[in-house]
Amino acid sequence: MFTVRSRRVACALVLTLGLPAAAAEPSRAADAPARAAGLQGHRYAFVAGGALLLGGAAFGYLAQGESNRARTLSSARDSGAALERARANAATANLLYAVAGVTVVYGLVLELLPEPAAEKASLTFHF
Repeated sequence: MFTVRSRRVACALVLTLGLPAAAAEPSRAADAPARAAGLQGHRYAFVAGGALLLGGAAFGYLAQGESNRARTLSSARDSGAALERARANAATANLLYAVAGVTVVYGLVLELLPEPAAEKASLTFHF
């Protein structure tokens, strides 16, 4: 059961962290109006960090619920299984919190760097 959640989390991470790649500029002339209207590529890191933080909070909530449920069960086997699910959810929440922190720090670094250095450090693809 933990591997299914890990695959879902891994897919969410790949899709979320892949957003800056979708914001790659197709041409310099057409890029100027698009940048003024929407988010720049490296600012998606803040959106991704927020989404990952919300995902971590959701898994933390699930872990707390399973832990409380394990206390009320009378069977040792059921209680142990519920505690194991709570540990798995807590580990997933901790991982999401860590990745959210790294993503936000990455966005802050790109925000504070000068434009040429930020372009070189950016994870977006330039074709």
